[in-house]
Amino acid sequence: LEILYEDSDPEYFMSELDTYWLQHGGACPVVWINKLVGRAPVIHFKDMAMRGREQLFAEVGEGNLCWPQIIEACEDAGTEYYIVEQDPCQRDPFESLEISFNNLKAMGVE
Repeated sequence: LEILYEDSDPEYFMSELDTYWLQHGGACPVVWINKLVGRAPVIHFKDMAMRGREQLFAEVGEGNLCWPQIIEACEDAGTEYYIVEQDPCQRDPFESLEISFNNLKAMGVE
């Protein structure tokens, strides 16, 4: 990713980062969002939970990602859209979506 963004023109090459997959790969979502100020109009919000050593998808705010810092970085980066996703759900997908929505609302995201 570093090579792609360093060697591309910010006017023509934007990003669409995914918080879960950044964390899964060992990167910090906040660091990557901060690297792409002005180039991150869309961010995929997914959370990660751990069951033993197994990484699981979780509702936003129910896992271990640092949401206050992620949201602040998105605001600073000029992110316009948050796409709430959860690949496999541990419960009914609509219940998971409601939990993520309510958690984000409680964090001040409108």
